[in-house]
Amino acid sequence: MQYWQDKKDDKTQLILVSNEALYAQEMTSVTCAAQLNELNAGKSPATVFGKDATHIVLRSVCKVQMTRGDEEIEFVLRDGKDEKTQSISIDDEGIRADVFAALERATEGRFQRFEDQYSSARAAFGNVVALSIIGFLSKIAASAAATIRSAEDYAVEGRRKGLKQMFVSVLDFLGPTGVWVIGGSICALLLLSLYSRITTPPFMTILQAQAYKPQSQVVTGLKYLVLVLIWVLFFPVLLR
Repeated sequence: MQYWQDKKDDKTQLILVSNEALYAQEMTSVTCAAQLNELNAGKSPATVFGKDATHIVLRSVCKVQMTRGDEEIEFVLRDGKDEKTQSISIDDEGIRADVFAALERATEGRFQRFEDQYSSARAAFGNVVALSIIGFLSKIAASAAATIRSAEDYAVEGRRKGLKQMFVSVLDFLGPTGVWVIGGSICALLLLSLYSRITTPPFMTILQAQAYKPQSQVVTGLKYLVLVLIWVLFFPVLLR
């Protein structure tokens, strides 16, 4: 059984890994010291950690994943035929690496360790898709806002009239310029994220039972090809 204290401002996150489970809970430094005394006295973590603590039973875990530069360790948990994802955030990079190493030791013999270094093209794809969607929606919304403002009068009809009226009112208030300002701001944030992912592509460390196969360059290339075809298909709409 190992434990760590991940301190942030006036709070401390106490993290414990045993052969059976992981516990994590944020608390004051005073409470943390008291709980550490109880653990060192031999009390079970199940009785020491409160009901609000994160409690992950390792036998229910089918995958553990950590990405370099990301504060979270992600767990995929199996409950019968269903799977769900749960994660813990650890600010201190050294503690995060130590917790992951402890999880690897606790699952030794059941899980294998794999590493996956993204290429720049693969790392950029999600942001490129998001930029395409935001750009397309901004153009559609700006055109709609211009039409609404140029109309002397308009009537909202059909189902969900209230929701449609609210949407029309927002576009009327923002106008084309307001829509482009909001859309451009979101695109600027996505471009910053895109630059970060290209210059420092994700590097993932994975623990799981079955063999892990990273996405091939061929699949990445096919994804970009499909995206280009979508651009070609919808580009005439953007010129209207």
